[in-house]
Amino acid sequence: MKEIYPNYYKKFKCIADRCEHSCCIGWEIDIDEDTMTLYNSLQGELADKIRANIDGETPHFVLKEDERCPFLNKSGLCDIICELGEGAICDICYLHPRFCNFYEDFTEMGLGLCCEEAARIILAEEERFSLLLPEAAQNKEFFKKRKEAFDILQNRDVTVLERLTELAQKYGFEFDFSNEKLYNLYMSFEKLDKSWEEELEKFKKADGADILKREDLQIFFEQLACYFIFRHFESGVGFALISCWVLGMICSKCDSFEQMLEVARMYSCEIEYSEENAKKVKGFLQ
Repeated sequence: MKEIYPNYYKKFKCIADRCEHSCCIGWEIDIDEDTMTLYNSLQGELADKIRANIDGETPHFVLKEDERCPFLNKSGLCDIICELGEGAICDICYLHPRFCNFYEDFTEMGLGLCCEEAARIILAEEERFSLLLPEAAQNKEFFKKRKEAFDILQNRDVTVLERLTELAQKYGFEFDFSNEKLYNLYMSFEKLDKSWEEELEKFKKADGADILKREDLQIFFEQLACYFIFRHFESGVGFALISCWVLGMICSKCDSFEQMLEVARMYSCEIEYSEENAKKVKGFLQ
């Protein structure tokens, strides 16, 4: 099946031991059937260690007490990759932070914001978001409507605030949400990282969306909005609108671009990668 991906997709390369938020810490990692078959066929000390650290009806690695994967060594590298190569890791580890949107004739591949390096690549990309769809898909209503959303969000003659306002109006919404209601909603969610609560406190103190008009941050918020539309358009534009609003409010209290990247990464981990939390956000405008 043909794979389609954004213009920035191939720029990604895992930074491994230089990553400050390793995906090998705190995430339960399920092992796909083919990789499990491989692990059962291996011989030697590492093979024994691999099998000893797998448990569950759905096989997964048992995290250590500090929530580190048992194969993440002190140098921040994966022992399985170091000894057996990338071909020996499970699908989740190999594909992360990539995600897939599956369609009849092709698959869209994207990078998820939950990875700090992917977030940097996506949100600092100066070229407009683009992907080359098969001609047959371009004529389908879903993709035509999504392109219309991209066209609105990529109109650099006006501010991102104006673009998001136009997109909201197109779908019958107001791009002007109650910070108090959204704060209470997000605080009610189960949280992966306790420091996310500190970021939500910034949201509570925010007093306007002027940050979405800042000239130096237009690329950041344009790419952020296009990312959410690319990944979540099928379930409606509401998730993209609310996510951009919440992140805009929090980022208005950040002191640097690096802090903004970190907020976007945390948001993705806490909301996008929690099916329950994402569903509640998507249902907020219904």
